[in-house]
Amino acid sequence: MPGLRAYPAEMPWAIVEVRNQLFAIATEDMREMLIMPHAAEAPDLPDYIRGVVNLRGRVLPVVDLRKRMGLASMAEETEAFRALMQQREQDHRNWLNELELSVRERREFTLATDPHKCKFGQWYDRYRAENVWVAGLLGKFDAPHRAIHGVAKEVEKRKAAGQYDQAEALIASTREGLLAQLVRLFAELRDLVGKTAVEMAVVLASRDRWFAVSVDLALAIEKFPPGNIEEVPPQLAVARNSVVRRLARRAKSKEVVLLIETDVLLAATDPDAPLPGEADGCRLDASRDPEQRAAGS
Repeated sequence: MPGLRAYPAEMPWAIVEVRNQLFAIATEDMREMLIMPHAAEAPDLPDYIRGVVNLRGRVLPVVDLRKRMGLASMAEETEAFRALMQQREQDHRNWLNELELSVRERREFTLATDPHKCKFGQWYDRYRAENVWVAGLLGKFDAPHRAIHGVAKEVEKRKAAGQYDQAEALIASTREGLLAQLVRLFAELRDLVGKTAVEMAVVLASRDRWFAVSVDLALAIEKFPPGNIEEVPPQLAVARNSVVRRLARRAKSKEVVLLIETDVLLAATDPDAPLPGEADGCRLDASRDPEQRAAGS
């Protein structure tokens, strides 16, 4: 394919996942794979370069593949999820407060009594967690969430019968029981999502540079059938991103896999252009080990 780097036909590819999409990285360029270490921030870098990590003496820039593809980073996505769950927790606190006010002010309660109609219920019915631990914890929300909405119907019955003291007592016990249970579950969910948002770092060497790229999951090492690699059709949105210009299909599942162009991951334009603040003398050299570089040999 003109203008694209040629790889050996028999070379296996590392299949990775980013935001539910399969990508392939040339094993010819790979040096190792590890749990993503903490990246120290560095000034004047493109937004898709998260910072730098020190890997046994090598200082490597970290390319956030999500950001490089124009997507939200895992950290941004995780924080957005946690913030959403914080708001849905607060919704239920506010919901119970409004139910209590409706009793004290002797008026109709107008918020959702159907657990499928509140904002959390609508989200809960649609959401499908990929993480088995998150899915298991979410399953624990169903019974208390249904029950707390059922309390509103019981309160309305007591209001209709003029049993306002009993209605308030029921709300008080619900605040200490069902609501407290939901609050604990929301807190556990936010904590779990934060702890399980773990990325992998794939260490690559290209054009005499070593760097790491973040991926959500590392799945397999596979070869693609001969002649199975083709250019990305121009009508696909991903074709407008220079990082992906080829695709292939897995031999067994026939799933589409997007091939990462390693040489252009670091720079948005010229692959050989230095990063801001990177001088030729401090470019990471794949042919020399850290001790040799430190000695200047």
